[in-house]
Amino acid sequence: MNFKFVYITVFILLFYACGNPPESNAQTTASSTQVQESVFKDISVPEAKQLISQNKDLVIVDVRTPEEIANGKIDGALEMDFYSSDFNAQLEGLDKNKTYLMYCRSGNRSGQTMNRMKSMGFHRVYNMQGGYNVWSSSN
Repeated sequence: MNFKFVYITVFILLFYACGNPPESNAQTTASSTQVQESVFKDISVPEAKQLISQNKDLVIVDVRTPEEIANGKIDGALEMDFYSSDFNAQLEGLDKNKTYLMYCRSGNRSGQTMNRMKSMGFHRVYNMQGGYNVWSSSN
């Protein structure tokens, strides 16, 4: 009888040991890899337009001066003057887990901003090459 008890106990332990525990390391790792991969990329104006149309959670950021913005901007874009003394603090105030499309007049300042954001811990930032100059001439 004692021998039968040992076999049943071993069988039960093996049965539970071979099953998937509710919070295994494999599940934790798998769910953490489901987070979107980091992307820092220069894109063309047509690619930017496609990104805007496909991603409703996209945050568009215009890093031109107020004088430049007075001549027009992309609808809904946040305005953050690249030359402002608190520019880095403004960037730090943004949600690092959102996806951003950065643009300026020609793509230079927004490219620099994308690189800053990468070093600040952001995950998905696109720089529109050609900037507002190309955007406005393509409409």
